[in-house]
Amino acid sequence: MRSRLLLSAVRGLWAHRAVGPARRHMSCGSLPLEELFARSGPLRTFLERQVGSETPLQVRGPELVAVAKLLTEKERELQETEHLLHDESEDLRKLAENEIISCQKEIAQLKHQIVLLLVPSEEADENDLILEVTAGVGGQEAMLFTSEIFDMYQQYAAFKRWHFEILEYFPSEIGGLRHASASIGGSEAYKHMKFEGGVHRVQRVPKTEKQGRIHTSTMTVAILPQPTEINLVINPKDLRIDTKRASGAGGQHVNTTDSAVRIVHLPTGWY
Repeated sequence: MRSRLLLSAVRGLWAHRAVGPARRHMSCGSLPLEELFARSGPLRTFLERQVGSETPLQVRGPELVAVAKLLTEKERELQETEHLLHDESEDLRKLAENEIISCQKEIAQLKHQIVLLLVPSEEADENDLILEVTAGVGGQEAMLFTSEIFDMYQQYAAFKRWHFEILEYFPSEIGGLRHASASIGGSEAYKHMKFEGGVHRVQRVPKTEKQGRIHTSTMTVAILPQPTEINLVINPKDLRIDTKRASGAGGQHVNTTDSAVRIVHLPTGWY
């Protein structure tokens, strides 16, 4: 019962918020990291100023400066290691190649971390969330794809040690999934999941295909932050209580028992 009430409350909240402007989010997928972090570029210049400033950004400033310094050190380490590729010793060159690969991976991770630190945070980032998945175009194959995506999120929640509670689950005849919803709670759950919402597509030869043709199937993911608990105080003077009694002949409770009660909140008119 609690799960269904929670799901209805979240759906109602976001149905109301849907009339407002859509949330914008930053994506660096359209711009390669190498170009984004180009030397003497605007982002690189900004990071250098933050590192040299005595008063960095108030929000995430110290963390951003620490990561930027680590990025500079790793890039310097990479340059020094690249000189060893011309060494006469073959063993040393092999060690340098392995070290370069490791440095490049760490540099890419640090750049991604900087991009995430620059993304403005939202009030709901710390909230728990409601996950909803629904099969789209593609029939049974879309339902199989939906089941795989739902299982993936469940395993990801287990990996992050988040709480995962299934609220609704409507399977298909051959093991797929028509629709499902789950409550996910944990540290920064919504922050990590909020950009997963949207339409997801897969192109592959489905299990139901006998002639080897490639099919395109879709499914949708909705990520809704759970509202935080609030303390609601209602003044008894703002309430009007109407009672009704049964009328007519017969019965020992007729005209003596309040069999219908309606409470009206006067400021809003809700009852």
